[in-house]
Amino acid sequence: MTQITLPTLPTDPEIHAMAGVLTRRYGERACEVAHHFKLEHATMGDDTRAALWSHVCDRLAQSVPSPTLS
Repeated sequence: MTQITLPTLPTDPEIHAMAGVLTRRYGERACEVAHHFKLEHATMGDDTRAALWSHVCDRLAQSVPSPTLS
């Protein structure tokens, strides 16, 4: 497949917004959804978008509170 080139790469605030949309729509499963998009783009050979979805996954992982023992 042809590599897709984005005119400009999304900024950190835009990646944060993408993570926010997924969180509102999918709640705790938002990271799974972002990971799915990442794998889909990687399968199609679109490494640029796969990397962007990886950044969204990272952002979501940072925003998930750590489990507590209590």
